[in-house]
Amino acid sequence: MKKFFKFSLPIGIAGIVLNIILFVTNLYYELVVPVIENSSLEGAVFHFFDNLIYYTPCIFMVLFSAYIVVGQIYMKKTHIKREVKETEKLMTKNAEVQKILNEKAKFLKHRYYTNCPKCGAVRVENTNVCSFCGASLIIEENEKK
Repeated sequence: MKKFFKFSLPIGIAGIVLNIILFVTNLYYELVVPVIENSSLEGAVFHFFDNLIYYTPCIFMVLFSAYIVVGQIYMKKTHIKREVKETEKLMTKNAEVQKILNEKAKFLKHRYYTNCPKCGAVRVENTNVCSFCGASLIIEENEKK
C-alpha cells in the first residue's frame, strides 16, 4: 500500500494538470463523441453518455485530488508510526543507559576501604564487597569521623 501512495502528490498533480488541459481544449470530448454519435444510442441514454464524456476530465480531476489527499494522509500516518517506533527504541535504550548511570552514581557516592576490614584482602577495583570473604568494603558514615 505504501508504494501505491508514495508518489501520490506528483502523480495527482500531473493527472489534474493533464485533465485540465483535456477539459479546456475539449480534446478528449472531440475524440470520443464521434464514437457515441455513430452508435445507435438515442434520447436520454445519448445525453447521459454525451455529458459523461464531456465531464470525464472533471471526474478524473476530482479522483486525482482525492488520491492526493488520501495519499498524503496515509504517508503522514506511516511517518508517525515510524517515528513512534524509533522513539520507543530510543526511550528503551535511554532507560538502559540511565539504569547503568544510576548504578555508577550509587557506587561513586560511597567511600571504600582499600583493604578488606575483616580478612585484609586488597579491594578489587569497582567492587563494594570483598571478593574473598564477601564483607562490605563501604566505609559507613559513623566510621568516617
